Amino acid sequence: MSSEGLAHTALQGREWRDGVDALVEAVRLVVCVLDSGSRSVVFSTDRCSHCDVATADGPHESCLGEASRVPDDVTLMTCRGSLPCYVAPIAHADRDACTLVVGGFVSSTRERNRLFAKLASVGVQETAARTAARAIPLVPRRQVEALARMLAVQASATLSRASENARWATRVRELELFVEAGTTFGSSRNGDAEIESSILERAMGLVSADCGTIMLLRPGTDILEVVAALGEACVGALHARVHLGEGISGRVARTGRSVLVTGDRDEMLCHSLSPGRGIRHAISVPLKRGPDLIGVLNLGMTNPERRFLGEEIRLIDRFAALTAVVIDNVHRQRASERITYEVLKLNEYARSVSTLASSDEIVSLTVSVLEKAFDFELAGVVVTGWGREDATVVLGTEVPENVIQSVVAEAAGWYEGEEALGEIRYVTHLAEPGPPAADFGDWSVFSSEIMAGDTIVGYAFLASHEDGAFCAEDKRMLDGIADHAAAALCRAALFERLRNDFTRTISALSATLDAGERVPRGHSDRVMDYAMAIGEELGLAREDVEVLRFAGLLHDVGKMGLSEEILLKPSRLSEEEMEEVRRHAEIGASIVEQLELLDAVTPVILHHHEHWNGGGYPHGLAGDEIPLLARILSVADAFDVMTSERPYRRRLSYAEARQELRSAAGVQFDPRVVSALIDALEARALVGRTGLLAELGPEDHLPA
Repeated sequence: MSSEGLAHTALQGREWRDGVDALVEAVRLVVCVLDSGSRSVVFSTDRCSHCDVATADGPHESCLGEASRVPDDVTLMTCRGSLPCYVAPIAHADRDACTLVVGGFVSSTRERNRLFAKLASVGVQETAARTAARAIPLVPRRQVEALARMLAVQASATLSRASENARWATRVRELELFVEAGTTFGSSRNGDAEIESSILERAMGLVSADCGTIMLLRPGTDILEVVAALGEACVGALHARVHLGEGISGRVARTGRSVLVTGDRDEMLCHSLSPGRGIRHAISVPLKRGPDLIGVLNLGMTNPERRFLGEEIRLIDRFAALTAVVIDNVHRQRASERITYEVLKLNEYARSVSTLASSDEIVSLTVSVLEKAFDFELAGVVVTGWGREDATVVLGTEVPENVIQSVVAEAAGWYEGEEALGEIRYVTHLAEPGPPAADFGDWSVFSSEIMAGDTIVGYAFLASHEDGAFCAEDKRMLDGIADHAAAALCRAALFERLRNDFTRTISALSATLDAGERVPRGHSDRVMDYAMAIGEELGLAREDVEVLRFAGLLHDVGKMGLSEEILLKPSRLSEEEMEEVRRHAEIGASIVEQLELLDAVTPVILHHHEHWNGGGYPHGLAGDEIPLLARILSVADAFDVMTSERPYRRRLSYAEARQELRSAAGVQFDPRVVSALIDALEARALVGRTGLLAELGPEDHLPA
C-alpha cells in the first residue's frame, strides 16, 4: 500500500476521526492533513466561517496558504485568509509522510477586528463579515501550538499502527493456509494444554506428519519440557524434559536453527521426538519470537517413503513463527493472570498475617499459604532467629523422614557437621512422613530467605524430587511470601518483647500493691494465673486471655486510693469502711483507662465485684449484663482470697474453697465460670503440675 493510501486509510478511520471531532467540537479549530508529496487532501474537517465567505478554494488551499515546504517542527504560518495557522510534519518510517495544518482561529480581539476589516474591504457585506469574524474562536497561540503537536504525534502513531496492521495483513494473506488456525489460537480461551495440542495437530496436518511434539522452555530454567504429544511414535513423551544443548531438540533450541533428520536408526531420531518409535524422517524447528526462544516444534514421519519437501519445510518454518507468537501471547496472558493472582494472594496474606501477634500463628499461616499457592512434595518454613531453631513442614505426598531432614537442611543452607535443627513439626493432613530411604536421589529445592534487617532469621522453601519442578514465577511468589513473613515475624518479636516488658512492669506494680495491702505474697500473680486458666478452659481467644493476664495483675490497683488504716486493719471492717473499700473498683478502672493499651482491661476491673444475682457493686449488674471477663476475674479473685491466709480469717482448703464456689454459683458467681476453674485446677493436678498449685497442701490436689 502506498504511503498516501495508507494515510487515507488510517486517518479516515474511527480512531483518528473521533479524537479530532472531539477537539473540533471543544475548540472549533480547523484541522487538515495533506500528503507531503502530492499535497492532496488526506483528511479535513469543515472549513472555518472566514473561508466560507472569503474564498472558494478547497480547505487545503485556504489553510496551507503560502507554505512552500513542510517545516521541521511545529511552525506558525498564515493562511490565505490572513488567519494564523500552525503547520507540523507527520513522521512515518523515518520520513515526513504528511503535513498537519491547524487553523481557523484568532489569538486576540485585535486580530478579529483586522479580520472584520479585511472581509469588509474585499466586498463582503458588513453583517456577513461581522458574523464570520465573531464565529472565529479566540484561542491563545500557545494552546493551538500544543494541540498541533499532540495531533501530529497522534497522527504519526496512527500511521505506524496502520502500517503495522498492513504488514500483518500481508503476512496473513501469505500464510492463508493457516489464517483460520491463527485466528482460532489467538482468540482461544482454552487451557494452555488444549491450545498447544490444537497447534500441534494443525502443524501435523499441514505436512501430513505421523507424530509430533511441542517442547516449551520453562521460564527461568534451561529445561525444555514436552507439553503436547500426538501420534503412536510419541506415546509417553508428554512431560519429558531435556536441557538446552541435549539431543537434537536441545541443540535446535540452543542454536535457533531448524534441523532435518533422516535415517533408519531410531537412536538418531529419538532425541528429537523422545521417545522415538520407528521414526524415519523428522524435523525440529525452533519456536522463537524475535530473539526470545519459546520452545521447539518436532514433527516426524514413520513411513520410509515419505519425506519433508522443500515447500513443506518452508511452510513449517512460517507456521512455527506464527505458532511462537500465539504461544507467547497465551503465556504472556497467563503470566499476567499469574502476576495478578500473586498480587491478590500476597495482599490477602499480608492482611491476614498483619493481624497475628504470635510467631507460631504466623508460621502456621505461612505454611498454609504455601500449601494453597504451589504444587510440591514438601514445603515449609524454617525459623532460626529470636531464640528459635525449628521447622514447620507440610507434606504433599509421603516423603521419607531422612529426606525431609536433608531437604530442610539444604533449604536452610546447613552442611554436614553442623548442629542439627532442634525440631521439625509436621502438617500431615495431606500425607505422612515415610520410613527412611536408603537412596533418595537429588531434589529440586527453592528457598527464600526471611530477613530481619540484614540478618537471616529463617527460610521459606519448596521441594520436589523432579528436576525443574519449579520456575521463575514460583520463586517470585515464594520471595514475596518470605518478605511478608519476615515483616510479620519481626513485628511479632517486637510485640513479644514489648508485652514481656509491659508484663514485668505490671507485675512489679502488682507486687508493690500486694505488699502495701499486706496480702499474702503473689496474690495478684495467682489471680492472673487462675483467670487465664479459666479463659483457656472456656476456649476464649488469645486476645481475651491476654486481657485476663493484665486484669489479674491490676485488679486491686484502685486500693492505692484507700487509707492505710483501712488496708492494714487486722480485723473485719465496719460498714462505713466497707463502703470505702467498694470504691476501689471504680478507682482502679479510672486509673487503668488512662492507658490506651489497657482499654479492654478497664471494664473487667470495674465490674469484677458484680454478682450474678445483681447484688454486687458498683452498678448492681446481673447475669450476662456483667462482662464475661469480669465474671472470670471475680471467680479467680475469690478463689485465691479463700485459699490464702488473711488476718481476720483462716485459709480454706481446696475442697472447702471448691464447695464455697459451688454454693455461690448462680448467686454470686457465673456457674459456667465456676465449673471452668474447677476443671482447670483438677486437670493441672492430674498432670502433676508444679508451681502455684505446689503451694497447696496434699489434700488440695485431688477433689474431695
